[in-house]
Amino acid sequence: MSARAIWIDTDTAIGVPDADVDDGLALVQAFHSPEVAVRGVSAVFGNAPLADTFPIAREVTARFGPRGCPVHEGASEAALLGVETDAVRGLAAALEAGPLTVVALGPLTNVGSLVRLRPELCARIEAVVMVAARRPGQRFLSVPGQRVPFPDLNFDCDPAAMQALLGTGLPLVFAPWEVSSHVWIEAEDLQRLAGSGPSGAWLAAHCAPWLEFWRRDLGAKGFNPFDSLAIAAVTHPGLLRGFDAGVWIEMGPDDRASPVEQAAGAAKPHLLVDPARPGRRGWYTFEPLPELKPLLLERLARPAEV
Repeated sequence: MSARAIWIDTDTAIGVPDADVDDGLALVQAFHSPEVAVRGVSAVFGNAPLADTFPIAREVTARFGPRGCPVHEGASEAALLGVETDAVRGLAAALEAGPLTVVALGPLTNVGSLVRLRPELCARIEAVVMVAARRPGQRFLSVPGQRVPFPDLNFDCDPAAMQALLGTGLPLVFAPWEVSSHVWIEAEDLQRLAGSGPSGAWLAAHCAPWLEFWRRDLGAKGFNPFDSLAIAAVTHPGLLRGFDAGVWIEMGPDDRASPVEQAAGAAKPHLLVDPARPGRRGWYTFEPLPELKPLLLERLARPAEV
């Protein structure tokens, strides 16, 4: 079977102190997966400022990506939704060359800008896979005793970009916190990666501080590799349980606010899914099969396909 052409839009922060490493894992996973052909990478703000995410995306792509894979600089803030950046131009050119699945690992500003500026290209987007969404009432708590839930960061950074996607007929696939919360990267996993070869050793070294951060601050046994599940949703969709659901944005209580702020009515937009809700649809993944984690570790360690 021919590889599925994809474009990765990412807020890669691996190596930035106390910042997520999962985008870096996801990039290497994609580069090492023969099921997909990465036609381009674009950077966006999110886990870190664009001044960090863009050079890191270039470094990871240069180290592990296909030769000549372009990396484009995108939006530095949500206020640039609808502004043409190099990322928007690069994604548009790639779509003009052929259909793509867009894997959005960060805030959706670059993708939302493409949809607004070049709506005629939506027909060439096979699907948008993103790390966002929740069920009504769901709080992102990965470990018992976690006082403050994780944010739905990619959505929270630019709800208007998500609204732009909901206004299209594009197929939407969600690989949210829920599906990744079942997968843990632990110390022994990093030890095996460290001895597996160049890519595994590089990733293990860069992930060790992040593992220590989760252990120290959350009392967790490891960390969840959030964005890796979005790549798996493209390469191995059969390993992720999911359901078709209505998708919408709704104002609701801010579960990350302080008790005083909550008592004062602090609220924020939420990206919600419910199978019973009519209207705009999307595919929501919620649980990986047991075979997923061994496959992920194998992909992180293996050499890229020639």
